[in-house]
Amino acid sequence: MPQFESPYFAAIDLGSNSFHMLIVRFTDARIEIIDREKEMVQIARGLKHTGNLDTPTQERALACLNRFSERLRDIPSAQIRAVGTKTLRTARNSRSFLKTAEAALGVPIQIISGYEEARLVYHGLSHTVINDYDQRLVIDIGGGSTEFIIGKAYDTFCMESLSLGCVTYTENFRLSADALNAEAIEKAYTNACGELEQIRKTYLERGWKVAYGTSGTMRAIAELLGKEDGGAVISRGALDAFIAKIVDDGKIASSGIEKRRRDVLPAGLIILQAIFDQLQLEKIHVADATLKEGLIYDNIGRFSNHDSRLLTVNQLQANYRIDSQQAEAVSNTALHLWRQLKEIPGVGLSGVSRTKILDWASRLHEIGLNISHSNHHMHGYYILRHSDLAGFGRYEQYIMANLVRFQRKKIVPSRFDDMDKEALESFLPLLFCLRMACLLHRRRESGHILPHIQVNAQHYTLTLDAKWLENHPLTSTSLETETSYLKKIGITLSVH
Repeated sequence: MPQFESPYFAAIDLGSNSFHMLIVRFTDARIEIIDREKEMVQIARGLKHTGNLDTPTQERALACLNRFSERLRDIPSAQIRAVGTKTLRTARNSRSFLKTAEAALGVPIQIISGYEEARLVYHGLSHTVINDYDQRLVIDIGGGSTEFIIGKAYDTFCMESLSLGCVTYTENFRLSADALNAEAIEKAYTNACGELEQIRKTYLERGWKVAYGTSGTMRAIAELLGKEDGGAVISRGALDAFIAKIVDDGKIASSGIEKRRRDVLPAGLIILQAIFDQLQLEKIHVADATLKEGLIYDNIGRFSNHDSRLLTVNQLQANYRIDSQQAEAVSNTALHLWRQLKEIPGVGLSGVSRTKILDWASRLHEIGLNISHSNHHMHGYYILRHSDLAGFGRYEQYIMANLVRFQRKKIVPSRFDDMDKEALESFLPLLFCLRMACLLHRRRESGHILPHIQVNAQHYTLTLDAKWLENHPLTSTSLETETSYLKKIGITLSVH
């Protein structure tokens, strides 16, 4: 059983519709929910035609995060995970907003891909639903996107995230709970069906025995249909009948639902109807577990051998036939150097474990070798930057991809223009360790190389065994060339 600094864990989901916070206590290999908070911030409404989050939306979001931060103060930061989803993935000013948001919340915020969002949703459900024997479809309707996952027990077979969101559809098709327009509803429904065409054939061929719906939109719809379906299941007949009624009435007559949820319900209903029709569903079971629970279980796994990122790295090594012996040798040397530089501050890489990211970049530094020998570092960058990697946030992938990209050959300083000063200061020592390790293991020898490194400001002094240097004249020459490369990024190198 892994040891934790505290039995408490927290998950924060900065969704396009609502911000959620979940706090649990982990004891006896199970979680006990201690506290929940939810606010319908609806940041997707703040994305104007410019693609930027507007000022009122940012202020609303920051006020919410300030309130959340009070509850997180006594929980170790390593046991808190905060993620942003669809709207924060697409907002043009997301990066600047995140800096302020992290200051308000008090912990790093990771932007995750739609694939990772889907994985975490399923991860949460798989730990809370008893039936592990049937293949199941899981659907999570959010404010900016909807995730679709087919899996069985803890394994997933299909994962997709489509641009079907109840907030964005409300804005794009001008849907109103108090003035429903049949033409607008038809346009929204047709558009949703078109989005679903991307997955319809594949998902129907894979099949499932039972379908689950997660998210607040699903629960709100289930409550509306409670008289017909009991509140725990949504059936096709009840859904179609309810939508027909509200179209006739021209509004949703329900005083029991808070205004912001009610405002986006027409879009949620239309999206769900399209899902029923395109995926040929008869009923959906409503589940309580969502992305938040997935974050909790995923974070607990990071304290043991069940870190999903490590499993991803191992899978990538197998899929791209990476020489594991060479990868381990490079990793050992890179980490040996890094441990000697550990006093270098790393505040610029928010939420990134520099030791882990250096290890994984080292183990994956030849991921592009089967594509091209001369430019394998460039292909490696593209693979790691743009692939859906389970467990990784987008910023983690960005850092790892850039380490692989600049592991060898010339360094182009202009390529780092999108890193701020603090991030670059934290990144460059990692890059130095990886470049040295790759260079020293160029002969692909199996023996250990344990160089000594000292740093004074930006001057690095590398000390190697004199006999080893004498027996490796090509490496010695390469180290001389390396000094000119490192000067481009402000690092001077002496080799003894």
